Amino acid sequence: RREGIKLYTHNHDSAYGFLLDGGPLDDQGRPTRSSGIRKLEYFLKITDPRLVWLEMDIFWAHVAQYKFHTYTAHDGSTRKSVFDPAGLVARHNKRYPLFHAKDGVVSTTNGMGWDMVPFGTGDIDYTTFFSRVGQRNYHNPMVEDDNSPSATDPAQSLREAKISYDNMAALRKRRC
Repeated sequence: RREGIKLYTHNHDSAYGFLLDGGPLDDQGRPTRSSGIRKLEYFLKITDPRLVWLEMDIFWAHVAQYKFHTYTAHDGSTRKSVFDPAGLVARHNKRYPLFHAKDGVVSTTNGMGWDMVPFGTGDIDYTTFFSRVGQRNYHNPMVEDDNSPSATDPAQSLREAKISYDNMAALRKRRC
């Protein structure tokens, strides 16, 4: 803290799953039911906002929205709670100065809800996302694409970087 260094966490979809914090215990003595609190929301609650900031990976937050939409409550009932990535950022705005901006197309076959594609070529509505989180000159998205390296197409990484850069630049112009 004295040196002004902050911890920036980066996470994927599992951080948005529900805490198992009650109900009957499993064979190993672990809780099996949830109060509906998400793991990352608990993390935000117990960490110092002056020292711990976050870097949301927007693609993986959308995967979490698809995967973690219901939980079994302490009383055994099934509850619905759809994750809202932009809503989480808006509630903790200053803690999210950085974003990994990956894009995805909806997939009903891969178990994740999304297939990763170059930025600006998918279905994730980045215009709405950034308009909802506010702080236009505070949030800094950076393009990332986990699928770019290719053993069979050496130029794929550069080609997809160009596509993503052009689409990010166009998005920034629309936001100005």
